[in-house]
Amino acid sequence: MEPISHNNSNIISIDRTELRAAKCDKCGAKIYPTSLLEPHLTRHRRRQRWFNAEIRKLQYTFSHMRNIA
Repeated sequence: MEPISHNNSNIISIDRTELRAAKCDKCGAKIYPTSLLEPHLTRHRRRQRWFNAEIRKLQYTFSHMRNIA
């Protein structure tokens, strides 16, 4: 494994194979290799859907608490 050059942090060289980085626009993470960017974005979307579902549950609970009081 070759050392990482400090002048180009978007490329990793392993056994004479260069892996280019893809940058996630949502969190700014560098993803090596670029083919793993789509699964990374899928996790962001899944987490956002979970978060929205939890927010809806809380909104429902709070609205019923207001109606009871």
